[in-house]
Amino acid sequence: MIQKKGPAMKLSSSMLSLLLAGLITLTLSVPLVDAAGEEASGAAGRATEIKRDPLVAEAEGLVAKIQKDREKFGKLKADLRKATGEEREVLAKQLHDRQMEMVSDVYALSDNVLQQEKKGLDASAFRRKTELWLKTISPRLIQYAEGARKSISKLRKEEKSVASEKRVALEEKLAAQNARLNGLYKAICDHIDRLKAMGLDASKETSYLTERLSKRAEILAGQIKLTLEQIKNAKGVAEKNPDNAAFQATLQAEEAKLDHSTQSLQAVVDMMKRIDLESAQYTQLLIQATGDITGDIFNSEVAFGLLQQWMENLKAWAVDNGPRMIFKFLLFLLILVVFKILARFTGKVVRMSMAGSKLQFSQLLQNMFVTVASNLVFILGLLVALSQLGFEIAPLLAGLGVVGFIVGFALQDTLSNFASGMMILIYRPYDVGDLIEAAGAFGRVSGMSLVCTTILTIDNQTLVVPNSKIWGDVIKNVTAQGVRRVDMMFGISYSDDIPHAEKVLASILDENEKVLKNPEPVVKLHNLGDSSVDFVVRPWVNTTDYWDVYWDVTREVKMRFDREGIAIPFPQRDVHFYMERGAAEQKAKA
Repeated sequence: MIQKKGPAMKLSSSMLSLLLAGLITLTLSVPLVDAAGEEASGAAGRATEIKRDPLVAEAEGLVAKIQKDREKFGKLKADLRKATGEEREVLAKQLHDRQMEMVSDVYALSDNVLQQEKKGLDASAFRRKTELWLKTISPRLIQYAEGARKSISKLRKEEKSVASEKRVALEEKLAAQNARLNGLYKAICDHIDRLKAMGLDASKETSYLTERLSKRAEILAGQIKLTLEQIKNAKGVAEKNPDNAAFQATLQAEEAKLDHSTQSLQAVVDMMKRIDLESAQYTQLLIQATGDITGDIFNSEVAFGLLQQWMENLKAWAVDNGPRMIFKFLLFLLILVVFKILARFTGKVVRMSMAGSKLQFSQLLQNMFVTVASNLVFILGLLVALSQLGFEIAPLLAGLGVVGFIVGFALQDTLSNFASGMMILIYRPYDVGDLIEAAGAFGRVSGMSLVCTTILTIDNQTLVVPNSKIWGDVIKNVTAQGVRRVDMMFGISYSDDIPHAEKVLASILDENEKVLKNPEPVVKLHNLGDSSVDFVVRPWVNTTDYWDVYWDVTREVKMRFDREGIAIPFPQRDVHFYMERGAAEQKAKA
């Protein structure tokens, strides 16, 4: 189907309809079937053989539709000759739509024929008519393309005499005509593919398209090169006369012309690729003109051509500016060397001055003053050297002053927090939702930024802690690991049975569903205390179950010990009284 895109859609419907008027008339002048009897008998035979295949029914429906559209087309064409004004525009639009629909149906019929043949059906009757229609469409497309090409030539001649303020409007008309011509060439490309799919000879159409696309690509390439030069000149004139509307309009027209030309050349290059024509040089020109890097850059010919062009430009620049730039570079290096020597000398002078001063400066303070003085001298030399290479020093100094002011006064504390925040974000010692203890605060992290961390305490207080305080202290992340060990200790009396107590404690852990089997819980005799025999009980649990297990196990131990007769002793001390012998005898006599 003939497709339209881009500015071609802006063309008057009546113009396109008049150009295409002869296409469908001539195409459909051939009877769709040789004889009604032949068609009927053929249809009856196929009905018997293939039981009315859906593809055959679809083909017959397309034939009937084309016949019906032909009648409507003839009536619309007759009405168009009589119509005037707005009515003519409406009828031209309807005529155009009918033409496009019939051509689309012819293409659909060709697809149907190929599908029938692929299934092994007899589609010879449909193929003969389809081939005839396709061959009849070709010369009409070429005729319309030639008409569009002549219209462009006519507009180009008008371009030389048109006023500058009307150039933009003229370029829009040219863009529409160019897009229309590209659309017709693309329609020929599509038609060639259709002919080849049907097994028909498309050499005539291919030869025509090869010749026209080659010439059109050369013309468009020449226009782009010329337009680039004209834009360069127009910019120079417009910059010198910014208030002159005529100069500005000329520049605008040239830029519009370049845009339209590059779009047309891109469309032509795409079609050249479809019929295997050499297009690398035009692709290079498009990249140079638009600056757009596409997948064509990976083509070896295109990439090599661009590299060669850039090398030639670099060589020309080196010839024109090489000696001057070499001298400036050498002067740049010389200034840096001189100021480097001056910086060292300045540092030594400052150190000697501070050493001979009556004030007792610390060594750290002396080193700081020496470093600052040396660096200031070297920075001054760097600025002088850069000025020799053409850099503007004033804006650079202003920027350094603003940055120094901000860094030195306003952001000294913030930058410290910012740097700590960056380290926290990089190393991730904790994240939002983790339970942490840092900078003396304990709670769950509810928010983080580059400056501070917000912590929600267990009793629902909100703490905002600067990142510098957190990063400079120990960070304890309680919930970083998914599994934790619960450390508990329980004591029994010295008179109780130790194996029995171990068995009870192990049973309590085994019966608790939240205690993990792997890693295995630990129940061991740990310590012989002053008044009790102490066992360590260390079950492993999911972090979210830590306190539930801690509380449940503690409660169950007390209850089971009571049932099993195991005592949990209180702290006890034995107190012994000793009396001197003499005091005891006197007490006995009394």
